[in-house]
Amino acid sequence: MTEELYRYNEPSKSDYESLSKNELEHRLHTFILNLLENDFEKLCNMIYRHDVDESKFSNALGLPSIEDQAWKITHLVIDREMEKVKMREAYKNYKEDQNRKILE
Repeated sequence: MTEELYRYNEPSKSDYESLSKNELEHRLHTFILNLLENDFEKLCNMIYRHDVDESKFSNALGLPSIEDQAWKITHLVIDREMEKVKMREAYKNYKEDQNRKILE
């Protein structure tokens, strides 16, 4: 897959769980860099949709270069999505434990 395919498209939801971290970082960074340069409102909507901490996002925007900003935002989004994956897994395990106790 070429960079051109992902230049203007956010990685899909399944990409967050199935791609290697390096490939995901590259795709997401390209997308975020484009949004920083061309569509800041869409970037803000994406940050809101992914539930990234606003103060961390603001701090990233304060970095000296747009490239640094894009990398920091990329890592904020990936880190938040990984937190969600871990929370879903922990909840699933909790529910399974509760069901096991009920059946015992």
